[in-house]
Amino acid sequence: MKIIIQIVLAILAVDFVSGFIHWMEDTFWTEETPIVGKWIVCPNLLHHRDGMAFVKNSWWRSSWDLLVLGFLVLGAAKMLGVLAWPVWLFVVVGVNANQIHKWAHMPRKAVPSPVRLLQGLHVLQSPAHHAVHHACDKNRHYCVVTNILNPVLDGIHFWRGLERLLVPIFGAPKCDDLLRGENTQNALPTQAIR
Repeated sequence: MKIIIQIVLAILAVDFVSGFIHWMEDTFWTEETPIVGKWIVCPNLLHHRDGMAFVKNSWWRSSWDLLVLGFLVLGAAKMLGVLAWPVWLFVVVGVNANQIHKWAHMPRKAVPSPVRLLQGLHVLQSPAHHAVHHACDKNRHYCVVTNILNPVLDGIHFWRGLERLLVPIFGAPKCDDLLRGENTQNALPTQAIR
């Protein structure tokens, strides 16, 4: 039972980190943000305009940066003496977070059958679940790995609470809208998910 709990916690940790980074992209970063602007924000904005835009990218093009971060996490865990299999699981799932996200955008027949099975079992995020993020204002369902955390975080207004706490300190491109709970900076037309 302990191993199952560790597996679930490692996967949920990746899901939370994916959601946090996605929230940061949508809330604080712009195309002009140093380093991440052109590298992360521009592709994210394109993705919000056209949900299928990044599906055409190879695994390498979508995940090279996550692979680098994965090696950094493994190195840090090794130096701290905490490199164990849950850390490896966190890194393996994390390095593939963009691929999991892409599968949620792909037509069902293009998704490998084992992945479809995992999506059906709600181990990996399903297209219907992820479509909620792409509807309207794009200010909910930020996590892209599972179907588990988004309803919880949205239900407790986690992201709005973070915005109320951090926007007055750091500012944001649309802070008035964020403080009202309306993230209109990302209200861009999007292609329906199939």
